[in-house]
Amino acid sequence: MNRAQAMHRRRIVLKFGTGILTRKGAAGLLDGAQVRRLATEVAELMGAGHECILVTSGAVGAGLPVLGLGRRPTELDMIQACAAVGQPRLMSLYERSFAGHGLHVGQLLLTYRDIDSRTRYRNARTTIERLLSTRCVVP
Repeated sequence: MNRAQAMHRRRIVLKFGTGILTRKGAAGLLDGAQVRRLATEVAELMGAGHECILVTSGAVGAGLPVLGLGRRPTELDMIQACAAVGQPRLMSLYERSFAGHGLHVGQLLLTYRDIDSRTRYRNARTTIERLLSTRCVVP
Protein backbone atom coordinates (compact mmCIF):
# COMPACT_ATOMS: atom_id res chain seq x y z
CA MET A 1 0.00 0.00 0.00
CA ASN A 2 1.45 3.37 -0.94
CA ARG A 3 1.36 6.45 1.27
CA ALA A 4 -1.72 7.96 -0.43
CA GLN A 5 -3.65 4.72 0.00
CA ALA A 6 -2.62 4.46 3.65
CA MET A 7 -3.90 7.99 4.29
CA HIS A 8 -7.33 7.06 2.93
CA ARG A 9 -7.60 3.80 4.83
CA ARG A 10 -10.46 3.81 7.29
CA ARG A 11 -11.66 1.68 10.15
CA ILE A 12 -15.27 0.89 9.38
CA VAL A 13 -17.69 -0.56 11.92
CA LEU A 14 -20.65 -2.26 10.26
CA LYS A 15 -23.83 -3.27 12.09
CA PHE A 16 -25.83 -6.12 10.58
CA GLY A 17 -29.15 -6.56 12.33
CA THR A 18 -31.55 -9.45 12.43
CA GLY A 19 -33.83 -7.72 9.91
CA ILE A 20 -31.25 -7.92 7.13
CA LEU A 21 -29.79 -11.30 8.10
CA THR A 22 -33.02 -13.29 8.08
CA ARG A 23 -35.52 -14.12 5.38
CA LYS A 24 -38.60 -11.95 5.31
CA GLY A 25 -41.63 -13.75 6.68
CA ALA A 26 -39.61 -16.75 7.86
CA ALA A 27 -38.88 -16.36 11.57
CA GLY A 28 -35.28 -17.12 12.31
CA LEU A 29 -34.25 -18.48 8.95
CA LEU A 30 -30.90 -16.95 8.12
CA ASP A 31 -30.68 -15.62 4.57
CA GLY A 32 -27.50 -17.24 3.28
CA ALA A 33 -27.54 -15.32 -0.01
CA GLN A 34 -27.82 -12.04 1.84
CA VAL A 35 -24.98 -12.91 4.24
CA ARG A 36 -22.77 -13.96 1.29
CA ARG A 37 -23.55 -10.65 -0.45
CA LEU A 38 -22.66 -8.70 2.68
CA ALA A 39 -19.44 -10.71 3.07
CA THR A 40 -18.52 -9.84 -0.52
CA GLU A 41 -19.02 -6.14 0.18
CA VAL A 42 -16.94 -6.31 3.36
CA ALA A 43 -14.22 -8.23 1.49
CA GLU A 44 -14.17 -5.49 -1.15
CA LEU A 45 -13.73 -2.84 1.54
CA MET A 46 -10.89 -4.82 3.07
CA GLY A 47 -9.36 -5.35 -0.36
CA ALA A 48 -9.33 -1.56 -0.72
CA GLY A 49 -7.25 -1.39 2.45
CA HIS A 50 -9.93 -0.60 5.02
CA GLU A 51 -10.20 -2.29 8.40
CA CYS A 52 -13.68 -3.69 9.02
CA ILE A 53 -15.30 -4.61 12.30
CA LEU A 54 -18.64 -6.36 12.16
CA VAL A 55 -21.19 -5.85 14.93
CA THR A 56 -23.97 -8.33 14.48
CA SER A 57 -27.22 -9.40 15.97
CA GLY A 58 -29.25 -12.32 14.75
CA ALA A 59 -28.30 -15.08 17.19
CA VAL A 60 -31.68 -15.08 18.91
CA GLY A 61 -33.49 -15.09 15.58
CA ALA A 62 -31.27 -17.87 14.25
CA GLY A 63 -32.15 -20.00 17.27
CA LEU A 64 -35.93 -19.70 16.87
CA PRO A 65 -36.39 -22.57 14.38
CA VAL A 66 -34.04 -24.83 16.33
CA LEU A 67 -36.28 -24.50 19.38
CA GLY A 68 -39.46 -24.69 17.32
CA LEU A 69 -40.52 -21.09 17.91
CA GLY A 70 -42.33 -18.91 15.40
CA ARG A 71 -41.52 -15.60 17.06
CA ARG A 72 -39.07 -14.05 19.51
CA PRO A 73 -39.84 -15.09 23.09
CA THR A 74 -40.24 -12.56 25.89
CA GLU A 75 -38.83 -14.64 28.76
CA LEU A 76 -35.13 -14.04 29.41
CA ASP A 77 -34.28 -17.74 29.76
CA MET A 78 -35.84 -18.53 26.35
CA ILE A 79 -34.12 -15.54 24.73
CA GLN A 80 -30.81 -16.80 26.08
CA ALA A 81 -31.59 -20.35 24.96
CA CYS A 82 -32.31 -19.10 21.43
CA ALA A 83 -29.07 -17.12 21.41
CA ALA A 84 -27.13 -20.14 22.71
CA VAL A 85 -28.21 -22.33 19.80
CA GLY A 86 -28.39 -19.54 17.23
CA GLN A 87 -24.92 -18.06 17.75
CA PRO A 88 -23.00 -21.09 16.39
CA ARG A 89 -25.32 -21.20 13.35
CA LEU A 90 -24.74 -17.51 12.68
CA MET A 91 -20.96 -17.73 13.09
CA SER A 92 -20.80 -20.81 10.87
CA LEU A 93 -22.62 -18.95 8.10
CA TYR A 94 -20.28 -15.98 8.49
CA GLU A 95 -17.22 -18.25 8.40
CA ARG A 96 -18.37 -19.98 5.21
CA SER A 97 -19.35 -16.70 3.59
CA PHE A 98 -16.05 -14.95 4.30
CA ALA A 99 -13.94 -18.03 3.50
CA GLY A 100 -14.82 -17.60 -0.17
CA HIS A 101 -12.83 -14.37 -0.03
CA GLY A 102 -9.86 -15.80 1.84
CA LEU A 103 -11.03 -14.23 5.10
CA HIS A 104 -11.83 -15.62 8.54
CA VAL A 105 -14.09 -14.36 11.29
CA GLY A 106 -13.24 -13.79 14.93
CA GLN A 107 -15.85 -13.61 17.65
CA LEU A 108 -15.79 -11.38 20.71
CA LEU A 109 -18.83 -11.43 22.95
CA LEU A 110 -18.85 -8.15 24.84
CA THR A 111 -21.16 -6.84 27.53
CA TYR A 112 -21.55 -3.45 29.13
CA ARG A 113 -19.17 -4.56 31.90
CA ASP A 114 -16.45 -5.13 29.27
CA ILE A 115 -16.78 -1.52 28.19
CA ASP A 116 -17.29 -0.06 31.67
CA SER A 117 -14.16 -1.63 33.18
CA ARG A 118 -10.97 0.11 32.00
CA THR A 119 -8.93 -3.11 32.20
CA ARG A 120 -11.52 -5.20 30.37
CA TYR A 121 -11.96 -2.45 27.79
CA ARG A 122 -8.20 -2.39 27.10
CA ASN A 123 -8.14 -6.18 26.80
CA ALA A 124 -11.00 -6.14 24.29
CA ARG A 125 -9.42 -3.28 22.32
CA THR A 126 -6.05 -5.05 22.22
CA THR A 127 -7.70 -8.24 20.99
CA ILE A 128 -9.53 -6.37 18.23
CA GLU A 129 -6.34 -4.56 17.21
CA ARG A 130 -4.50 -7.90 17.04
CA LEU A 131 -7.20 -9.43 14.86
CA LEU A 132 -7.25 -6.42 12.54
CA SER A 133 -3.46 -6.52 12.21
CA THR A 134 -3.67 -9.95 10.56
CA ARG A 135 -5.54 -8.39 7.58
CA CYS A 136 -7.32 -11.73 7.11
CA VAL A 137 -9.77 -11.73 10.03
CA VAL A 138 -13.03 -9.83 10.37
CA PRO A 139 -13.73 -9.34 14.07
